[in-house]
Amino acid sequence: MENRLALALTLSLVILIGFQLLGPKPPEPVAPAAIDQPVGGPAVAPETRSGDAAVPQAASAEPTDPGAIVEVKTELFRAQFASRGGRMLHFELGQYRASADAGSGPHDLVLSTNLAPLALAWMTSSGTLVDDRSVLYDVSATATTVGPGGAATVTMRGKTAGGASITKTLVLHDGSYLLDYDVLTDGLGQTPLAVGWSRSIDHQASQRDTIGPVAFVDGKIHAFNAATLTETSVTQGQVSWAGYAEHYFLAAFVPDQRQLLKLVASVTDATGNAMLWTSAPAASVRYQLYLGPKALKDLDKLGHDLGGAVDLGWFWFVARPLLWALLLIERVVGNYGIAIILLTVATRILLYPINAKQMAAMKGMQKIQPEIQKIQERFKDDREKLNQEMMELYRRHKVNPLAGCLPMFLQLPVFIGLYNVLLQAIEIRQAPFFGWIVDLSQPDRLGQLSIPFVSPPGIPVMTLLMGASMILQQRMTPSTADPAQQRMMMLMPVVFTVMFVNFPAGLVLYWLSNNILSIAQQALANRSQS
Repeated sequence: MENRLALALTLSLVILIGFQLLGPKPPEPVAPAAIDQPVGGPAVAPETRSGDAAVPQAASAEPTDPGAIVEVKTELFRAQFASRGGRMLHFELGQYRASADAGSGPHDLVLSTNLAPLALAWMTSSGTLVDDRSVLYDVSATATTVGPGGAATVTMRGKTAGGASITKTLVLHDGSYLLDYDVLTDGLGQTPLAVGWSRSIDHQASQRDTIGPVAFVDGKIHAFNAATLTETSVTQGQVSWAGYAEHYFLAAFVPDQRQLLKLVASVTDATGNAMLWTSAPAASVRYQLYLGPKALKDLDKLGHDLGGAVDLGWFWFVARPLLWALLLIERVVGNYGIAIILLTVATRILLYPINAKQMAAMKGMQKIQPEIQKIQERFKDDREKLNQEMMELYRRHKVNPLAGCLPMFLQLPVFIGLYNVLLQAIEIRQAPFFGWIVDLSQPDRLGQLSIPFVSPPGIPVMTLLMGASMILQQRMTPSTADPAQQRMMMLMPVVFTVMFVNFPAGLVLYWLSNNILSIAQQALANRSQS
């Protein structure tokens, strides 16, 4: 019985971890509405569903010539703005490289071959959906370099073909990823306005991450994977922020306070689009625009529920203290790999009493296993008598058959919480450990040997060590299972090794460290009880 429960819990843990990493995160629209035309499609008015007007979307061809370009640099980023369409061409984060390669350039939040960010869209009085990508703006900046404590204002003024005027104003502050963004229109008529962000879809990265339109609505995160988004989706409610998320970075429009707005998520020509619409006609919109890393401590300081962009899973209340502890340890030791090991040691020490009780219970069950088999054989045809004799046996030897399972329930929040920390924390991105492990957020690989199902190529040394440690741990752990159950349990190291082979090295390091500590504790328990 004890082993069956342990097996079920182990399999549940595998499912939980696999689902959180590999499983799709379905969107949860508050008020879905069908949209007839995707961004970039024919300019026709959408129909009304259930008394709620479907949200209009932009539709026109994208000019290839960006026109005049204005550049502004701060300590944190370099931004380029184009006069054609009043778009942002680049937003490069100076403190974050595109890859772990030493010669890599800065990470650019703008990656688009179709629609560059900062689009403005509206509906004409005749019901035609239009945007401003064909408008030629006059772009100017009060400064090209922002010094300490300073700010630069970028102003873009343009006129539509119908004579309406549009003014976009952005204020870029020194030492902050938060920009002020105002849009003022005159002559567009009574129409809702939409601001947009878009990004070309990286299908390889999206296989593991949810990259695409995202919003924090009514106290909940609503995320869409652009790589798998096949239909336009609308999310309506009290919006704290909305925009476009990568694994470690975020571009989000932030109103001063929660407002009734609509996020339209769509895909056009291999480009993911996030359009944030006012819920009523408006001549102007005013947001802050966050363009930067998903660093939890910094996002929490900014407020507006921006910390919700870091998805720490079901056990976030455990994950947050673990993240703070990891950052504190790294400040002392200066290496995130060592910090992961020390944090794993700390959690094992905190859980030592629980683990010790579990091991003692399993050892006790193993000792009385011969008597259990005799009782089962003797009363195999009398279920009531069998249960009575089993309970008497447990009482006489002071053994609780559930004592080996209950500790696993208590440990699961810690294990899954730490798992999500190592998966989501941007601090792990491009953090080296030692030797060939130069990025704890990527799979560990030694060399370039091509192995089936292993991507990128190379030998997953640490993952193989993790699988070997699981086998050793199983051999040392007392077992009361029958041969069939034991054979099934022996498959678990194989399952975990295959599942972890393409996981970030930081996760593998945590699991390997935890296994080694479990082996050491089991060896002590076996010696003390022999």
